[in-house]
Amino acid sequence: MNSHEYQDLGNSLQESGKFDDAATAYQQAVDLHPDSSWCYHSLGDVLLKLERWEDAVCAYNKAVELNPDFSWSYHNLGDALLKLRRWEEAVAAYRCEIELNSDFAWSFSNLGDALTKLKKSGEAIAAYVKAIEIDGDLPGIYDKLGYSLGQNESDLQSVLEKCPLQVTPENLEFYLQLGKNLAKYDRPKSAIIFCKLLLTDQPTCDTWAAQLGEFLQEQEKCNRALASSREIVAQKPDDCWSYYNLGAVLSHQKKWDEAATSFLKAIEINPDIPWWFYYNLWEVLAKQNKLDQVENLCREVVAAQPEAFWPYLNLGEALTRQDKIEEAISCYQTVSYQQALASLISKDTGKMPVPQNTVKAPNFIIIGSQRCGTTSLYTYLAQHPQILTPIKKEMDFFSWHFQRGIDWYLAHFPPMPVGEQFLTGEASPSYFDCREAPERLYSAFPEVKLVVLLRNPVDRAISQFYRLTDLNWEVRSCDRAISDEIARLAQNPAYIIGEEPGNYLARGRYIEFIKNWLVFFPKEQLLILKSEDFYAGAATTVKQVLAFLDLPEYQLSEYQNANPGSYQPISDSVRDWLSDYFKPYNQELEEYLGKKFDWE
Repeated sequence: MNSHEYQDLGNSLQESGKFDDAATAYQQAVDLHPDSSWCYHSLGDVLLKLERWEDAVCAYNKAVELNPDFSWSYHNLGDALLKLRRWEEAVAAYRCEIELNSDFAWSFSNLGDALTKLKKSGEAIAAYVKAIEIDGDLPGIYDKLGYSLGQNESDLQSVLEKCPLQVTPENLEFYLQLGKNLAKYDRPKSAIIFCKLLLTDQPTCDTWAAQLGEFLQEQEKCNRALASSREIVAQKPDDCWSYYNLGAVLSHQKKWDEAATSFLKAIEINPDIPWWFYYNLWEVLAKQNKLDQVENLCREVVAAQPEAFWPYLNLGEALTRQDKIEEAISCYQTVSYQQALASLISKDTGKMPVPQNTVKAPNFIIIGSQRCGTTSLYTYLAQHPQILTPIKKEMDFFSWHFQRGIDWYLAHFPPMPVGEQFLTGEASPSYFDCREAPERLYSAFPEVKLVVLLRNPVDRAISQFYRLTDLNWEVRSCDRAISDEIARLAQNPAYIIGEEPGNYLARGRYIEFIKNWLVFFPKEQLLILKSEDFYAGAATTVKQVLAFLDLPEYQLSEYQNANPGSYQPISDSVRDWLSDYFKPYNQELEEYLGKKFDWE
């Protein structure tokens, strides 16, 4: 084979993910054609993927020596040098790349990263600002700029001298929006610094003076929230929720280390509650490398209380978040057996669950939507004599945690008694509006029955907003949250709904998601219910669901709301705007399903 054939082979192997073999092929191409900069560049690319940073640096250095006019080799060389913490050399590589190609935002962003490590904050700020000018949606860019600004709060004039920001009447609006975005991305302190910096350059700018006033008000709001949370902790030092809420406030203000300490204290005070549910807590603990401490704490609790329930689930979450999936599965199976046994005793069946190898796949799943009554419906169904529930209501497997594997998912379900017709099912409202969930679920369980609850999307959005506010997952005003989402949807109408707070508008466009589910599942496997009918007559709706599941009727003594929400009504103008926004989606939904919802 000649060098071109080895090059083509390397390309093919790299596309197939066979990086080691690709590296061998590219090395053969280099050996046969040592004067080819492209062979060295290709070799460097695959060495980057193999995390062989030193070898990648050598390959890219040879590439730029042979062809000093190819910008991409300089950029990738900078990336490898960043990994090796060779900051000065990385700065030099990115500057060479930028001389050849001044329109690539990532080069300016990465240059800013290297300059930040060298404590050259003024130059880093200039690099980040240029990156934002090219691409304002670059992931994490406002956090990076905010951090650099925060390093210089005490000496703004020095920063201005080092940071070559040329503010002119033509670009003033850009800088104004930049300051607003710093505040929008939860960097109010940095927004203030940036605003003061520019006012130093243009002290008579009324627009900036007014904006500074808004930023200062936002910062004062943050200061009050933090002071209030600290005061509550001082008043209730033995209350886990006071520490949890302090941790939530600290995390919103990006005080990660303090937030992790507060969250750990909350778990330490009371490990016997469902901390697995509070995803913001786990994300901060993972960010600060504290998951092993949670694991050790939970292990101590379950060793002392082997009959415990929630500590097992919290331990499972800590293990899962550390990718210790097999250990997590064992943990879930232990508590699944305990719960199944207790449930069979309470239902007075006289039956015993069989150990873990007879776990049954779900017969039904309540797939959504959020804040539409799914918790209450699930709670009522769980009391039926022929239904055994998994250890969690919401596993979010087919939406957010699919990478954990089907064995992880099934470990949550109860082992069944032999020879009995019990059903099991879960309720994960995140499935309904996840674009990947229908295909994933159909591939695993094509015969599962699906239940959907749909509520007036205006009421659903408001309820979700206040629920997230109560959990300290949402810190914006309602108007601000809606306006932010309008802007985001305008930029990307097909925005993918994720695990983060928000999506108050996107989640209420039910027709988009119903169509997606019916691509894979036949209509007879979906029971679509109106939440308002459920709230008005729970017993009637439960009877309808039991008939759908081919189960006999079962009347409860009472149907108490399992997840109520209370909040102040929003203004008529906001409600009218939301109603107008959802109206075309609601009309299309009614026409598509041939079902009236009569939402105003």
